[in-house]
Amino acid sequence: MAKRLVTVGDLVVDIVMDARLPIQAGRHQTAERLHFEAGGACTTILAARGMGLHVAALGTVGDDMQGRFLRDILRDAAVDTSALIIPPGSSTTTVIALTDLEQGDHVFLGHYGVGADIPFMQPARDLLARADAVFIPGYTLVEDRLAVLVTGVLDSLERAEARVYFDVGPFLGQLPLAQVEQTLNAVDVLLLTEDEIPFVTAGGSGAAACRALLGRFPALTIVLKLAAAGCHIMSGAGDARIPGFAVKVVDTVGAGDAFAAAYIWADLNGHSRPECGTIANAMGAASVARAGAGRKAPSRADVQAILDRQKTGINLSC
Repeated sequence: MAKRLVTVGDLVVDIVMDARLPIQAGRHQTAERLHFEAGGACTTILAARGMGLHVAALGTVGDDMQGRFLRDILRDAAVDTSALIIPPGSSTTTVIALTDLEQGDHVFLGHYGVGADIPFMQPARDLLARADAVFIPGYTLVEDRLAVLVTGVLDSLERAEARVYFDVGPFLGQLPLAQVEQTLNAVDVLLLTEDEIPFVTAGGSGAAACRALLGRFPALTIVLKLAAAGCHIMSGAGDARIPGFAVKVVDTVGAGDAFAAAYIWADLNGHSRPECGTIANAMGAASVARAGAGRKAPSRADVQAILDRQKTGINLSC
């Protein structure tokens, strides 16, 4: 039976345009490409569905055109949206993604959605009680209107059996360290980049800071994402450096979100930690080798193709 994943937070819509980076004042540009796409945690959701997980979205989306757009996408992908709360008159978090396909780089300009505070209600309790895994993006903790929901989720997880995956993200530095550490008490797997290490280690850096964090949270597994170099998995059981896969980089938008989905799938389906890292690296490589995130997130077949090309011997059939 497919495992059940619950994601916590608001849903994000991306407005994607081509650009030549860096953007400079007075140097105007015309984008040849413009489209709306499901962004942020929606990429994790859709990549997880593509890997074969059952997924439920817990949180909020706006009572607007962008919100309807995202709900239609998720329902088409058979994502459970029954616990989403849509306050009347609310707006959807929206990100303008300027992507330079020649450089394989991007820049985001975001605006958090506006609306009433999101409560923690019985449908949320029911979803968490049935979940095998819960995924919390770091920006979920930063958004004020989600504070009550997040508190309810963290309290509920103390009594739940679900594995909890937390992706630090670029905004967690806005929170006091005490609040971050309170969240880490509920987390099983911490995903982050090198730039994000200071947000969870009181300003530390590098693998040494991650190991010090393990000294305070010994049950934690840390997955340090290293882009093209792969990932470094650290836990009380030891370290494993997992090399990445060489591909031509087209677009890095959403690669980290897709990486998280593949790691969660592999972990829930009994793969070893090195295999989890290899599978997640293959997902990241498949993601950056194409333009776009959201509905363009790689499928399990795409990930398997990279694993087969590199003769890893890993079979994703289960």
